[in-house]
Amino acid sequence: MAATGGDGFRMSWRIPRVLLYHNFGPAPAGGDPSGLFVEVATFRAQLALLRGRGWRALSLGEFLATLDGAPAPRRSFLVTIDDGHESVPRDASAVLAEAGVPSVLFVPPSALGGPITWNPAYAQERLCDRTEIAALAGTGMEIGVHGWDHTRMLGMDADQLDLHARRALDEVHALVGYRPRCFAFPYGSHDAPARAALADAGYAVGFAVGREHGRYAVDRISVRGSDSPAMLLLKLSLAYRLAARFAGRTPWLRHRHKLRAVPRLLREAPRAGG
Repeated sequence: MAATGGDGFRMSWRIPRVLLYHNFGPAPAGGDPSGLFVEVATFRAQLALLRGRGWRALSLGEFLATLDGAPAPRRSFLVTIDDGHESVPRDASAVLAEAGVPSVLFVPPSALGGPITWNPAYAQERLCDRTEIAALAGTGMEIGVHGWDHTRMLGMDADQLDLHARRALDEVHALVGYRPRCFAFPYGSHDAPARAALADAGYAVGFAVGREHGRYAVDRISVRGSDSPAMLLLKLSLAYRLAARFAGRTPWLRHRHKLRAVPRLLREAPRAGG
């Protein structure tokens, strides 16, 4: 079974799923309105569940090879983490190493070491400092770019795009000692000039959220702290991905958070993870 999206990507059961995480450990005292915190035990159980269901974790290099035409395993996934919160070295890195799962961490270089400024609900949370990010780069966690300072990349002029795509790449390159190969759009937002800026800067791939549009806006699956094992498996299904893509490209659905209703819409969908 396969479907071809408007951007030319061929969607099939074999296409690798890209998982998106943010924070790890217990939710902050002020609450977790977006469900961004995944408890360490839950994260460990999620990776074990995928392994038990026959899902294979890919490195970024293996994922890129599938984009270039290499055959993908029947069930495969890539773990990505956005922002570079302090909980990544504190909680997530050990779980990933224990499970033998490679990952990609996307960071906004000018914001490192400071508090979250783009979401008031998480203003007490801090990002790793530059030393911590450099240390993570030597653990099997590949470092990518998340813009210059987590600004939404819509309607930017040429100078702004250069800052967030090329200069941010150079800054992370200097920090980790190798040239980053991948980029994740802050908030998952992008437009044609933003995607072109990634290509011009020499990235191998760019990632979005629910707004897939070719190699420089590959869709990702947001994993929430409240996701049950059944929900995680549902999110891995092709039917869910097709529904998420449709909602991501339909503004009234996206802005009204209609994706919360997707599980109900997919009750008759093929078995998750097939």
